[in-house]
Amino acid sequence: MKKHPTHPALCASLFALMGLLASGSVLAQICTREYAPVCGQVATEPAPRTFANRCLLDAAQATALAPGECKATSLPMVGNDVDAHGCKGSAGYQWSEELKQCVRPWLSRAITLEVAPQRRTCTGVIEMPCLMVRERVPGQPPKKWGPLFGEIDGFQHMPGKRAQLRVRVDKIDNPPADAPNTRYTLLKILP
Repeated sequence: MKKHPTHPALCASLFALMGLLASGSVLAQICTREYAPVCGQVATEPAPRTFANRCLLDAAQATALAPGECKATSLPMVGNDVDAHGCKGSAGYQWSEELKQCVRPWLSRAITLEVAPQRRTCTGVIEMPCLMVRERVPGQPPKKWGPLFGEIDGFQHMPGKRAQLRVRVDKIDNPPADAPNTRYTLLKILP
């Protein structure tokens, strides 16, 4: 009988490699190419996916959800969140019942303004007579009077007469340097 030469270094290396594979938490796994789909969820992934077979699912340390391929779930399209009034919430729009339209609340809103009986001289770019106004919020004390640079569209001031108005306030993008950055429009005169 012929004796095969053994190489001690080679044997030691093979035993060391086998020990490494056996001691690790993840063992090498060999799977067939059989296609028997399984829907599974890997803990670190946001959505389930289809594995070709149960062996590949186990190798990925996934949880089996259902036999067969995963059902395609359609995610909502970004910007496709229109409400009953046609307002796009993802773009910041919401319905304003009072203004009867979709608005961005930080750009357009309705407020109550009290207009003083007399105009006062104020200085913006030039010296001019300004309406003196203050915002009125129910349940809060009145704010201080301040000049309104510009006019309230649709409102005719009567000297000597105080008025309470419901007005729409719109921020104006990129106004001219000598113009106000806010437009006021009369909605109604309050009693």
